Amino acid sequence: MANLDEPHDPVDDWLARRWSVLKVGPRRSLLFYAIGALLGLALAGFALFTAKGTAVRSFPPEDVATVNGRQILRSDFRTQTQIEAGVPFDQTTPAQRQKVLNEMIDEELLVQRGLEVDLAATDPDVRAAMVAGVDLQVDADVIAQQPTPAELMAYYNQHIDKYSSDGVMDVVDLDMPIGTGKVEDAIAKATQASAELSAGAPLADVEAKYGLKDSGRIDPGDNFDFAVKAKLGADIFNAVKDLKAGQASQPVKQPDGIHVVLVTRRIASVKLDFAKAQDEVWQDFKKDARDANERANLKYLKSRADIVLAPEFRK
Repeated sequence: MANLDEPHDPVDDWLARRWSVLKVGPRRSLLFYAIGALLGLALAGFALFTAKGTAVRSFPPEDVATVNGRQILRSDFRTQTQIEAGVPFDQTTPAQRQKVLNEMIDEELLVQRGLEVDLAATDPDVRAAMVAGVDLQVDADVIAQQPTPAELMAYYNQHIDKYSSDGVMDVVDLDMPIGTGKVEDAIAKATQASAELSAGAPLADVEAKYGLKDSGRIDPGDNFDFAVKAKLGADIFNAVKDLKAGQASQPVKQPDGIHVVLVTRRIASVKLDFAKAQDEVWQDFKKDARDANERANLKYLKSRADIVLAPEFRK
């Protein structure tokens, strides 16, 4: 045991006091850990809220607003404001600009909600709009490119049968019921009736002689070729399209009987030269280019997709 009467060294006393302060106990360790954690959180929060691009430090100069992190660009805002106000952006009022901004924010919120509930999966209009939008993006290059005169001429020559004036004809569609007789006999009678009509026999006399009657499929008067084809059908139209006024077609068998068509007036279609057909050629050229582009895009998307068919549709 130390002798209490011995004198104390001041230096030793000072070192003893400092050592007691530095000596780490359980409570003091927890205190140091807590202080360190708080300092770490403070530094992390400072770095987070002052990082480049954050709302606290700066706002993207190209944006006029953000909605749930999605940008509303100033360029779109300016364009929309000018469209709605009908004047240059610099001439719009603060109230007009605020109104447009509110509308764009509302629209973005609704769009995000639509994506959130997967509206495209249930609404056919939304699906159709999305399909049209994707096609428009795919076709952007095709739309922007202008075909050369040489390309248009080559396309015209490849599809020359498409470019002609609309023919016009006035016809009478005569129907001969087959009845209980043989089809061959009805066709023979109709063939004779056609020959007499083409020879100039009066229509009323031929109708009475062979039991023909107007089918009522087509109205009297001038009809474009496409209307005749739509009303009488392709088979009858093909039998009459090359006839001249005063001629009758060969018999055409139909479900309701044997048909003979008398042409009373005819203006045949005429092939259009390139100069007259150029606008139509341009439209068809662009349409075919867009169709080809869209087919190629679908082929690419299908190559990347995992498509599983029901058993009855599997090959």
